[in-house]
Amino acid sequence: MLEGSSAAGAAYPASHGEVLMHSAVRQRVHALLGSLSLRGRWLGVLDDLPSPEAMAEGGLDWLLEEFPWAYGRTIITTRAAAWTDEEALSVAFDVVDEGDEQCRCAECGEHPPALFKGTKCGDCKEVYYCCRACQQKAWKAHKPLCLRRVADRRSVADIVGLHLGSFAEEEACSWVKVKVPQWAGDDVGILELVRHLKCYPLTVALAAEHARCDKTATPGKYLEMLKLAGHTRAKGPKTTENYPECFSDVVKLSLDTILLSDKAYGEDAGQALRKMALMDMVSIPLDLLGADEKKAVVLLQEHSLVTVDEMGGAAMNEVTQLVVLNQLTEKSQRPALVAALAAKLAVKLGKFTHEKPSTHSIGLRYARHAGAVAAQARVWGVLSVDRPGIAEGGSSMHTERGGGGSDGVVLDNIRAMCQQAGFFFQHVSAQPREALRLHEMALESAMAEHGNDHRRVASSHTDIGNVYQAQGKHEEALVQHYKSLEIKIRVKCDSLDVAKSYNNIGVVYGSQGDYQNALLQHKKSLEIKALVLGCKHPELAISYNNIGNVYQRQGDYGNALLQHKKSLGIKIPVFGTYSLQVAGAYNNIGNVHCSQGDYEGALVQHQKSLEIKIRVLGSEHPLVAESYHNIGMAYEVQGNNVALKQYQKSLEIKIQVYGLDHPLIADSKYNIGRVYEERNEMDAALELFLECQVIYSKVHGPLDCRTIMAANAAQRASRCVRESV
Repeated sequence: MLEGSSAAGAAYPASHGEVLMHSAVRQRVHALLGSLSLRGRWLGVLDDLPSPEAMAEGGLDWLLEEFPWAYGRTIITTRAAAWTDEEALSVAFDVVDEGDEQCRCAECGEHPPALFKGTKCGDCKEVYYCCRACQQKAWKAHKPLCLRRVADRRSVADIVGLHLGSFAEEEACSWVKVKVPQWAGDDVGILELVRHLKCYPLTVALAAEHARCDKTATPGKYLEMLKLAGHTRAKGPKTTENYPECFSDVVKLSLDTILLSDKAYGEDAGQALRKMALMDMVSIPLDLLGADEKKAVVLLQEHSLVTVDEMGGAAMNEVTQLVVLNQLTEKSQRPALVAALAAKLAVKLGKFTHEKPSTHSIGLRYARHAGAVAAQARVWGVLSVDRPGIAEGGSSMHTERGGGGSDGVVLDNIRAMCQQAGFFFQHVSAQPREALRLHEMALESAMAEHGNDHRRVASSHTDIGNVYQAQGKHEEALVQHYKSLEIKIRVKCDSLDVAKSYNNIGVVYGSQGDYQNALLQHKKSLEIKALVLGCKHPELAISYNNIGNVYQRQGDYGNALLQHKKSLGIKIPVFGTYSLQVAGAYNNIGNVHCSQGDYEGALVQHQKSLEIKIRVLGSEHPLVAESYHNIGMAYEVQGNNVALKQYQKSLEIKIQVYGLDHPLIADSKYNIGRVYEERNEMDAALELFLECQVIYSKVHGPLDCRTIMAANAAQRASRCVRESV
């Protein structure tokens, strides 16, 4: 058991058979759309498409890479700025002339079957490839010809067969006439305005909504106000990379109108818009806003700057978000905005734990918003260690920033928010990479506020070390825990904090198989705790438990049982017979009996643990699932078919709590797959092992030992399936 610095708080892949079926269907459809009889004669419409990155994360790579976009015409509507340039929001794919030699693969000469993604050199943008393999093969010879290194993100405008367009002038004018009835008859004025707006659909839409709400008399009057807004708008960086300059003016004019027209809530509307722009684009909880800011959201809705669904979640177009962040938020306003949101998010995230599984999905939403706020704080320079006194490890200067709040308050709020979000991603939603990113930001803000030597800096090193340990990166974990220990000793932290560091170092050594060092560290921790707290404190139970785990791994089961019983002896008087702490002790004793080969004894202990958990938590809690899982393991090693039933009970509870993409789901499916393998039901085993591999790879990475374990099991089952045919 690792001890933290404080209390911690997609689409699922189809089965193996379904993947084959779906792949075959897709190939057939793609062949038909690319056939001579249908080529150039079909139109596809994709509404509200997410960004290419989001599609890839959601398992839609086949749509990006395999669909025969070049052989028909496709129109896309989207709120993701990655699909747009300064001229367009709608996207269309035109048929590529197969006689165009320029579009043939520069390596093999073949015409690409799907000219959608990855076919053009990202550097010189002058040659094309039919596939990734050809591009890699040609790179050595092609490299000297390139103008610069491959960019991380390519412009969609540069992809073969893809043309970015916008409203046609006539279409845009007709649309405006419908939306703004008072302008009917002023065709010349509408045309002039539409041309000024460059026919950019989102710009035209916001302008029309503004004119309708504000009852602007003529398009000429609106254009006059728009130009005035442009003169007073701050010129942010790269204003035309993802949207035309005039879009910024339209957003500013709408916001200025709200500020002037509603004296009661105008300023609050501006603050609400800036806060919402700091967060993720969708499912923005309005309870993160102030009371008056929430009331002002309706003004933003009227001007189509945000939308609010029936569940009370707000959303903002990504392009609007860019404008608000880059050009409509003054530098002096930024620290106070970040500090206010960070404080509320830290409180919200602190309420989500394993004890409230029904709230996990809500907590994930807050955690994602916390990640977005922290990332923007870094972009704005609010989160920075590059200040006097920090490099030498001294204290930071607590000077006042404009907009309210000192550096210390702002940075401490960011640190607390990032720490709580990191706990959530690690302990609740099992997303270690996100947890690591947030804990590193917490460390960055702690160092910016306090320098290198402070207990909160040590705390962040502990949190990062715990994430590395969960990922199986033991060397990295040791580095972080030793850094934490050294800081605690230098700044004379509470001796119990030092004991926690020895405990965490012991856990890592135990995971590495260095049992001698593990026992040394755990005993150091135990000695400090006993000296400070006495011999009956529950903190000592944690040390006895961890020492017992080391003895169990060594095969010294007698000493392991002795340590776990010491832990149990402390917990019963302190917590009571029917407590989760006591249930955990029975669980650990059961594990030792199982390792000894005393399966009946193991089942007795696990049943005791299960009964307490059901009594305290009910029958649908993940800790109950853990007991079913352990009971299943005890039955499995005996060759008892009851194991499958226990594993399935565990899986059903976990799916209800965590969804389908959690590593605990993979653990259960792996065990069920192993039972099927032992029963020689290889088709079922293969399906489950493949699903495990996908989940482990997504959460822990393709090189993680769990991913490799599942991949090896899948290969083994696949071999058996082939041999049986």
